[in-house]
Amino acid sequence: MKREFVPFWGAVFGTLAAFYSLALLYSVVDTSLSSSVFRGGFILAITSMIFMRYPARSNSPRSRPSSVDLFLIVLAFLTFGNFIIDYDNMVWRTGAATTRDIVFAALAIGLVLEASRRAMSPILPLIALVLVLYGYLGAWVPGDLFGHQGFQVRQIAGEVYASMNGIFGFVTHVFIAYVMLFVLMGAVFQAFGAGNFFIGLPVALMGGSRGGAAKASVVSSGLFGSISGSATANVAATGTFTIPLMKRTGYRPQVAAGIEAGASTGGMFLPPVMGAGAFLMAEMLQVPYVEIIKVALVPALLYFVAVLMMVHFEAVGTGIKPIPAEERRQVRDVLREGWFYLFPLVVLFGALFTGRTASYAAFLAIISFLLFMFVKMLFERRPREFFRLLIKALIEGGEKSLMVGSAAAPVGIIVSMVLLTGLGFKFAAILINLSHSELWLALILVMIGTIILGMGMTVTADYLILAVLAVPALGELGAPLLAAHMAVFWFSQSSNVTPPVCMAAFAGAGIAQANPYSSGFHAMRFSAYLYIMPFMFVYTPVLMPEGFNMDVLHTWIGLLIATVPFAAAATGYLFGRISVVERILMLLCAIGLSIPDWRFSALGLAGLLLLAFLFSNRQKKYTPVSSEGRT
Repeated sequence: MKREFVPFWGAVFGTLAAFYSLALLYSVVDTSLSSSVFRGGFILAITSMIFMRYPARSNSPRSRPSSVDLFLIVLAFLTFGNFIIDYDNMVWRTGAATTRDIVFAALAIGLVLEASRRAMSPILPLIALVLVLYGYLGAWVPGDLFGHQGFQVRQIAGEVYASMNGIFGFVTHVFIAYVMLFVLMGAVFQAFGAGNFFIGLPVALMGGSRGGAAKASVVSSGLFGSISGSATANVAATGTFTIPLMKRTGYRPQVAAGIEAGASTGGMFLPPVMGAGAFLMAEMLQVPYVEIIKVALVPALLYFVAVLMMVHFEAVGTGIKPIPAEERRQVRDVLREGWFYLFPLVVLFGALFTGRTASYAAFLAIISFLLFMFVKMLFERRPREFFRLLIKALIEGGEKSLMVGSAAAPVGIIVSMVLLTGLGFKFAAILINLSHSELWLALILVMIGTIILGMGMTVTADYLILAVLAVPALGELGAPLLAAHMAVFWFSQSSNVTPPVCMAAFAGAGIAQANPYSSGFHAMRFSAYLYIMPFMFVYTPVLMPEGFNMDVLHTWIGLLIATVPFAAAATGYLFGRISVVERILMLLCAIGLSIPDWRFSALGLAGLLLLAFLFSNRQKKYTPVSSEGRT
């Protein structure tokens, strides 16, 4: 629920958002900024803009900030300004926080939790608050497992506020240095029309095939999602066009919404952006971001192949037609008019693979794209339009940062308390005990945990909390750390499409005018591969743990072929409708193909070919011969 400002406050907010976006770009080239200025200024900007944009209650003013909001903004300037100015002194008195530090720490905690509550939901702030109380009241917690000696207010204040932990910790650093730049990059591309290109090209490529509208939705959602960083935003951006198109070609509204939600969720796995979680993963694993991209690409592509196969079988099984020729354009025409939208992605990947940091690569992609568009629009005698779109992009980039950025400080508080109290080690022991030291059962428990947490917070916060709590346990049970992180990252995205709270599916249902829960179950069906792939990360070499070799190639090929029986099992169609028992047999074939052992792969492939032959013959037997075919 956001305010619709009157012109004056709209101009004030727009100016702040635009300057915030410019400051992000400036921070890439000016490396002399101290960490206290860098992180404190970010938290100050995000909280102030949230208090302006998001009302506190349903009866708060809708066209302007209330007096309470303005008071909170003043408090934010005092609180975070104090951190920026006094940080060097606070470092010298680490562990001996003063009364002033304690007061400002209490204000900082209250401000960031209230900002997160407004922009997101009360769940994440509540968890952060409970953990702060847990840090203080640990001596009163019954039992040896969760109880601890408790920490003084001065210690908690020093950890949460008067240090580069807690509110201003590595989570905030990753959000500023990486995540927000990619959010801004997506806003810039979209403001200058890249969204239309990323929709138009898949429609031109896929529209002529059976179920072409849904296939175009899958490809466009993957392309757009790879730069947007949010499944729900992806649905809103691409689904506005693709969902009505799917409905016109014969898809039921709830199915169209489910396909769009499943495809948009897949965009979170596809490089270069992959949502905020991938940047946090690189930071926690202490590896360059490009290494995450390298191992993430093939699983993401396999996910989209699986969705495309399910969409195809759904289309053939329900008689969905291609997009009418008059509603799609030629590929060459789309490329001729919009090829330059691919240029910044080439710059981005080129910079990443030549050793540049993710932030500098995003900076180069944004600046090169803006320079190209300026020259292009100057030659077209539209310089004023360029600056209008540029200002729009800067404002939208700042505004789109709010919901994502509101999670940084609360998650930082949670991480600092988990580490201070040793809760992470205790949680790991509990998870190992509940799973009876079985890795596969621990993965299922983690999946359930991500779905539950995802009901009330962003998938980034969902991933990070369980990355801190559950990944150590998965590591103790034998999972490589990269595989464990990737498994939790993929599982965290399941909350987008898993009822009862599945925001991407709900967004699609709103566009399709369909039942949200029915849409959610269809989204869950079309995105079913995301529940399977995390097990592949742990039990197969799909992530190239020892580099590319024949075992990796075997795994990739097996998983690629497995998408066929998997899709058949999920949709209940292969050369015709198949029974429940036959669907189970197809699923067993998919499992055999997914196991990185030649014997199982051969058995799975043989079973697939045999079943396909039987189903094909059965369909031919019962298909009536047309009058033209009779002799």
